[in-house]
Amino acid sequence: MSSDEIILYDLPSKQGFSWSLNPWKTRLALNIKGLPYRTEWVEYPDLKPTFQKLGIPPNDSGPFEYTSPTVRLPNGEYVMESRKIIDRLEALYPDPSLHLDSPYQARTEQFLPKLVGTVRPIFMPLVPVTFLNPPSKQYFEQDREKTLGMPLQEYHAKNAEQAFRDVEPLWKELAGWYAENEGGVWLEGKEIVYADVMVLALMRMLDRLGVAERLWALEGGDVLKKVYDAAAKWFERDTY
Repeated sequence: MSSDEIILYDLPSKQGFSWSLNPWKTRLALNIKGLPYRTEWVEYPDLKPTFQKLGIPPNDSGPFEYTSPTVRLPNGEYVMESRKIIDRLEALYPDPSLHLDSPYQARTEQFLPKLVGTVRPIFMPLVPVTFLNPPSKQYFEQDREKTLGMPLQEYHAKNAEQAFRDVEPLWKELAGWYAENEGGVWLEGKEIVYADVMVLALMRMLDRLGVAERLWALEGGDVLKKVYDAAAKWFERDTY
């Protein structure tokens, strides 16, 4: 490994590409900044033992002790959790900046959990059958079904169609943000910011799951599809 190379610990798919919302935040940031990195794939049940062996302390918040994305920086430092990672990347590699000081950053951090929560009945049941290898599939299904108190497919059957209806005003609201600035496709206009990255990561997962077309058809979807398409070059590197 070259001394200036970053390691990205990502969740594998049976297709061989990156799929998950949170790792995509970091992967996009690395791709936009043009930083040298390589991917190490870690299945869900292997996250804890792998990271414990590396001496990484557990998360200090959230429901899971050990999560992806995690990165190893060239100085040997390990950083876990997408927001902490972008803070370090911006400090160490400030050019090009992803502008964590953008006024859209706080808005997006407050808004996206609501959006993700609304579409969860659509995407969560599809993740294990679409993407996951057997060890992760079993882990994911057991964990999520315990939390939900029902099988994932039952959760999907009961809630997915309502979720498509419930997400429409949120989708429209998000599209409206992109209409606030003229002269470019991004939230701040011509320059992409990390708030855009957070939105793009969700879009990528939904697209790979095959549900994006229904979302593009909703009011505001045409605007958001243009945003997604504008990031195509940064989505190309998704397998290594």
